[in-house]
Amino acid sequence: MKKHIGFLIMNFENGGGTERVTSVIASELAKRNYKVTVISCQKGEKCWFDISSAVKLCSLHGEKIGNPIIRKAKSSQELGKIVKKEEIDIMIAVDVALYLYLWPLRKRKICKCIAWEHFNYYVARNKTVTFARKLAAEDADCVVVLGTKDMENYRANYRKCKQIEIIRNPLLTTVNGKSCLHQKRVLAVGRLTKEKGMDRLLYIWAKVERQMPDWRLDIYGEGNQKNLLQKQIHDLGLNNVRLCGYAGNVEEEYLKASVFALTSRYEGFGLVLIEAMAKGVPCISFDCKVGPSEIIDDGVNGYLIEDGNVEEFAEKLLRIMKDDELRKSFSEHTGDNLDRYNIESIMEQWESLLLHV
Repeated sequence: MKKHIGFLIMNFENGGGTERVTSVIASELAKRNYKVTVISCQKGEKCWFDISSAVKLCSLHGEKIGNPIIRKAKSSQELGKIVKKEEIDIMIAVDVALYLYLWPLRKRKICKCIAWEHFNYYVARNKTVTFARKLAAEDADCVVVLGTKDMENYRANYRKCKQIEIIRNPLLTTVNGKSCLHQKRVLAVGRLTKEKGMDRLLYIWAKVERQMPDWRLDIYGEGNQKNLLQKQIHDLGLNNVRLCGYAGNVEEEYLKASVFALTSRYEGFGLVLIEAMAKGVPCISFDCKVGPSEIIDDGVNGYLIEDGNVEEFAEKLLRIMKDDELRKSFSEHTGDNLDRYNIESIMEQWESLLLHV
């Protein structure tokens, strides 16, 4: 009988890339006859994305406890009860910060514990995350990272690092259909939060819109900076920008785009880049420390821009927008490296890890 796999996530009801990838991996494991449970620290008894009915969803309901110290203690206690009751064999922390909840389970040998890095080594949002990452590296049965550079960073910075594996995120869109690249439309997709850098994109667009007034920028996503971004659009006097909210069918939006722009301050992987490339859309991205450089081949299928160099980004974006042949050339190479993100290949790696951890 195959093992019972548990995922611990902050809030499965969020509509971000982390939740989306988790829903896919959980569903694929259920399809392969694993018993699967997704446990949210807060809320999370439903999922924004499609998920197999065989996947059980439950919550620690941390949102009901105001005091953070009491919340963490109660949540850890409740997690232990669920893992024992459900007889979960392997728990996976979706984000290394949540490994703090798994550590007691591993010390008591209740189950095997995996930390799944969804950001990267450089992203230390606070001291708690820094501590959790070190603890995971030196204590977890395995740390799963999303790319080669992050594996190198873990090994270089944690001398006692135990098992570490690269399992990339899967391509979640179909490769059927390509953008015709004729629509005068630049697309961005991501949470409207500081790390995704949509504010940087608007400053870039202010330089671009004056020269290309017949093009528009559509930004898909929701987040806590939505009102700030709307004010920035007004203050910059931008006319051809839309904050479109969540995309009902993001694949359709890629097909109607001629350029995809990523201006994140940091990425764990850059899932939206491979989704855009699967639809033949040329990409331009800041070369933040981890992610885009493993996906974009600069000058072949898009452009990598020195991180934070708004002037260069605007210049290269204009170059793509103005040159039909350049867009076509980039588009012809967007599929060059997509095979490694095939869901079947990714799931083989996950099954191998779960079998031997």
